[in-house]
Amino acid sequence: MNGHETEAMKRFGGFGLASAAVAVLCLLAGCSTAGHKEKLAVGTSDDTSCPKAGRMLAANESAYGQAFLKRFSDRVTYPSEALEAGQSGAVQLCALLSRDGLVHGGRIDAGSGFPLLDGAALLALGGLKHAKESAPLPQDLAPGQQQVWLAFSVNFKPDRPGVRLQQAADDRPCKNTGTKEGDLNAGAVTSDEWSGFPAEFSDAVKKRLIYPKLALDDGESGYTLLCVSLDRDSHLLGVAISQSSGSPMLDGASLIALGMLQLNTEIPYIPDRVRQTHDTITFTQEIDWTQPKPLP
Repeated sequence: MNGHETEAMKRFGGFGLASAAVAVLCLLAGCSTAGHKEKLAVGTSDDTSCPKAGRMLAANESAYGQAFLKRFSDRVTYPSEALEAGQSGAVQLCALLSRDGLVHGGRIDAGSGFPLLDGAALLALGGLKHAKESAPLPQDLAPGQQQVWLAFSVNFKPDRPGVRLQQAADDRPCKNTGTKEGDLNAGAVTSDEWSGFPAEFSDAVKKRLIYPKLALDDGESGYTLLCVSLDRDSHLLGVAISQSSGSPMLDGASLIALGMLQLNTEIPYIPDRVRQTHDTITFTQEIDWTQPKPLP
């Protein structure tokens, strides 16, 4: 894992995502164009996806919900590269809180279709986790539950003259977090057909990976498994988290790396044998977030 910051990541403030105009980022709880009230969902979850809501509360009718969304919005910003490219879309998130209000984790329920935006949302959630800000839950919110899942949305929409909006296809591959579709599709391509592409793709991803400093300082490590789909010309069609590392910040950094590959057209060329038989390819990519050993 690269320990230095690339020039692109310096513009993100080393995963602090500094300075990209919070004003253009509208949390749906207060967005007049959302068409519905934002919800806080309280429920249980497995290790892959967000929980199914067992109880719903309108965040804009809850002082606690409003305060949580405010804390989140203070940390999330629009990545400048995504903003300039006109990438837009909504990211549905869920966060796990204990009764003292500390954030212990979080996941994407439904992505925007752009890994740079999805990664920015997760990094902001990871920032809340590492900040260890205590905002105790009210006694009447999920009484008797020691941990509570909150579901909320963030809408990225460029508000800059001359920027042409890009929106991801609704029927894209790798749309849902927790999908395992890559395992099946990639298995249809033989090792001879793949040639050196898997290693080339992994190397390209590694060059864009930066270990988030807050995760590094707190000793976070793990594996992020991504579902990745490309068309025959190596254009990115979809990315989702098949298996979480357990860290919103590490998962977010994984998605950021894919987003930078997408915008900088750094995805390796798909072998001709694969292109001749597949219009799209979908596979899984493992990212090993291992804490670097200290220098002697």
